[in-house]
Amino acid sequence: MKRTLLVAFALLLCVLGYAQKTEFRFQDTQARLLDVTSNAYVKPLTVELKVLTDTRVSEIIKLTKQEVELDMKGELSNIRSYAVYRASQMHNCDVIVAATFNIRTAGDGYEVNIIGYPANFVNWKTATQADYEWIKMEKTVTTSEREKISAAIRK
Repeated sequence: MKRTLLVAFALLLCVLGYAQKTEFRFQDTQARLLDVTSNAYVKPLTVELKVLTDTRVSEIIKLTKQEVELDMKGELSNIRSYAVYRASQMHNCDVIVAATFNIRTAGDGYEVNIIGYPANFVNWKTATQADYEWIKMEKTVTTSEREKISAAIRK
């Protein structure tokens, strides 16, 4: 009798245990996201270029294979920019105006022949109202993606 009662009690516990359900709850909420950003607005500067000589200068810049193919990834814009940088150092100037380039292999490296006029920036000043219209016109004439111009200049 005790044995039957014990078996019945154990069977009852098994049935009740099997009938238990696992309950899972989940909640997700999202509000509108607005990232905080900071912008700086700077008044435009204007500057003049003073060409240092009436005659063009010519410099040959020698580059190693490592510099051109790995460091500059073989990109012509990088090679030209570096040549302008080196030539401007040689002539103690800010920029080489109207630069032309001839890039060729030379032995185990490359040579860049850069020809142009050395010039320095002079007369830096904050743009005036008279300059704004010229700046606005220059941006729309020289920018190939005119619809992406973000700055608006007001009178």
